[in-house]
Amino acid sequence: MSEASKTHGDNTAGNSERNTPIPSRAATPVGASGSRSSSKTYRFLAKAEKEIDKGLDSLKRLVRPKEKGAGNPGASAASTKASTSKTWTVVAVALKMTLSGAVPFIPDPFKGPAQALSKIIDVFEQATSNKEEMEDLKARCGLLNETMVNAIKGRDERLLSVELKESIGRLVKGIHDVFLATIVEYSMGIAAYVMVEDNSEVVKEANQKMDQILQCFWIENLIAGALVLNDVRQTVKKHTLVLSDIHNTISDQEGWMAKLCSTIDNHFKSATLDKLKHVSGAAYDSQELAKINLCFEGTRVKLLAGIGRWMSNTTLEEQETGKPIYILDGIAGIGKSTVAKTVAQRAADINSLGATFFFSRDHTDRQQAAGFVHSIAYQLACCDASYGKAIATAIDDHPESLHKVIAQQFSTLVAEPLSGVLKRRATPLVFVFDALDECAQPDGSDILSLIMTSVSQLPNVKVFLTTRPELVLRIEYQSTLLAHCFHLQDIEALIVDSDIWLYLDYHLSSSNIQKVFKGTKWNSWAPEKAQKEQLVSLSNRLFIFASTATKLILSHQGLGPEKALTSILGLKPKQGMVELYQKVLEIATPTNILKPSEDWDLWLAGYQTTIGAIVVLQYPLSIKALEKLLEPESSNLEPILSNMHSVLAPLDDGPNPTYKIHHKSFPDFVTNASLCPQEFWIEDSKHHLQLAKCCLKTMNQQLCFNICQVSIADQYKELANLPDLNKEKLTEELKYAVCNWATHLGKSKLKLLDKDTEQLLQIFASIHLMHWFEALAYLGQLDTAFPIMQTALTTLKSNQAKGMEE
Repeated sequence: MSEASKTHGDNTAGNSERNTPIPSRAATPVGASGSRSSSKTYRFLAKAEKEIDKGLDSLKRLVRPKEKGAGNPGASAASTKASTSKTWTVVAVALKMTLSGAVPFIPDPFKGPAQALSKIIDVFEQATSNKEEMEDLKARCGLLNETMVNAIKGRDERLLSVELKESIGRLVKGIHDVFLATIVEYSMGIAAYVMVEDNSEVVKEANQKMDQILQCFWIENLIAGALVLNDVRQTVKKHTLVLSDIHNTISDQEGWMAKLCSTIDNHFKSATLDKLKHVSGAAYDSQELAKINLCFEGTRVKLLAGIGRWMSNTTLEEQETGKPIYILDGIAGIGKSTVAKTVAQRAADINSLGATFFFSRDHTDRQQAAGFVHSIAYQLACCDASYGKAIATAIDDHPESLHKVIAQQFSTLVAEPLSGVLKRRATPLVFVFDALDECAQPDGSDILSLIMTSVSQLPNVKVFLTTRPELVLRIEYQSTLLAHCFHLQDIEALIVDSDIWLYLDYHLSSSNIQKVFKGTKWNSWAPEKAQKEQLVSLSNRLFIFASTATKLILSHQGLGPEKALTSILGLKPKQGMVELYQKVLEIATPTNILKPSEDWDLWLAGYQTTIGAIVVLQYPLSIKALEKLLEPESSNLEPILSNMHSVLAPLDDGPNPTYKIHHKSFPDFVTNASLCPQEFWIEDSKHHLQLAKCCLKTMNQQLCFNICQVSIADQYKELANLPDLNKEKLTEELKYAVCNWATHLGKSKLKLLDKDTEQLLQIFASIHLMHWFEALAYLGQLDTAFPIMQTALTTLKSNQAKGMEE
């Protein structure tokens, strides 16, 4: 086997670019053909791989002996001519073998060009031109051949997706059209062509088109997950080593792909960039987004293939691929964020990711426009040194732009400094923005307007955006000609059901259950196929149902896997998600407590305090910090949370875990009085008020003058010039309270200021206001003081006005 073939085999299971491996038996056959055709294809592919290996060995033997005839220019020229002639013969044989193997499964519209291309190659074999452009074209044919082999190597032809087959068909047709453009017909037969050997410009143009076609094929299928990045790297590396000996000028295509696959650290370091108030948690690879999984391997194939075609402009004749914005909208729980993270990760793998911003209504800094442009500029500066230098210069030249409206920020910090360098990019740069509907209005509309009028207008930039189809946003993005809109719920039910089956079949397989329940009485249990099929049906095309049900079944708390599965299978179709969350809450209720009773009331009060706080927190807190913040209302939250891991899971297994909500559909459910059982219903405004009071209590108890114990000699120095601060007294719960008390007060929908809140505010304003400013300064958040106070004052004024009316 060739080097690329060995690498492919060795890295299938452990490849970092892939998601969790699943057994090949779990794949769903698509476009199955007869076994006779399939075995014929296998024979061709096997021969093609052998021809490639033999061909590359021949290439290496041809190019190594350079000493012989070195002093004789004529001999050298003759040797080069003979060598390149043999080289082309080897490449042509391998390419024709691969094409022969590919023809049986290439879709009908592409079969003609594939068969014709094999005949056209015969003409190229007879070409005697040794111009550099012709050598480059021949070299690209070798790269094309291995690209096709890598796409189908080791796979059952019957299991190749329709999208991959069509992609290979488009690749073959594209190469066919390029070859056809470089030759002229002089008789009736299709093989009767003559090379236009004297027109180097025609061949040079053919090389450029070959570059574009191969680039598009690679990008499309790397984003779709049909190609493995390691295979492409090995192919490029091997061709670079071999072809550089034949020809001094390595082809542009190889150089482009080698650069694309490089892992060079391009991060630009500059103190100027620290002036950007970027939102670190909004990046796709931040710890805050660790619980959002990538698309499970083998799922979302059709969708991701379409996104790959849009990103790479594969089918340039189609109007949709030329649009700079791709909007994926869909209902809650259908998997938008998973797709967004997958696109971001795969674009990052090939150095095509510009910036990401994942909005969240649960985090203040991710539900407003304030940090949006700063975050884009900061991430761009980090992903490429030239971008970083340009952005740092823009900040130094226009420091006032940091505080302007977002349109002016973007123009000064991103568009103007980067337009020139982006024009020189060979590939598109992708921006991924997720859950725009979770950005508070009017900020959400302002950001959408910025995306349509400015971000998407950057040269070589594509914008991938997900959102729920909220009316205000939908009216705006459906009225623009710049966006291709895809409604996720419109995917055919059979395709989604097949994807959910793959997911369930792996996680509920005997091997996975044995691993999860090792050492328990359930390690030998496994659901029947019919039960998994019933789960697929109950999911009603919602990935979040499958994910939550799996977590509930595999949980060590609660009923046990067999009873949990039986309980889930008793849910009503079409109401699955609502009833599943109801089942989660039912299972979370201690079985040894009678209803109604004093113990039940105590447990329910603990549930309200714990879940209510977690649902309305602006960002997750560790369990100990949350307990201290909520004192004396709750001193032990762990018992309430232990049976709710299917919807609330700890981010770590240590003694002080941080619990995070798996999916935003759970808060939607528990805060909806018409869906959630009354005793479990969370009145969010009530819990916002409770947390506002807890924040004020925490500040009144912990804030003090010179909280970081700065020495008298250092008290008049600039913050940047202070020695290391003693920040032990800036506890986790105090940091949260200092930054979020006004947000909770604003969301409490306070009608009348109760005596407790009034007293807490009075103590804070009269004693600890300056201490609060000091703490914000030490936290690097002093610039947020004004909007925080503005939020609080607006709430209090509104409260006063309502009080006067009443």
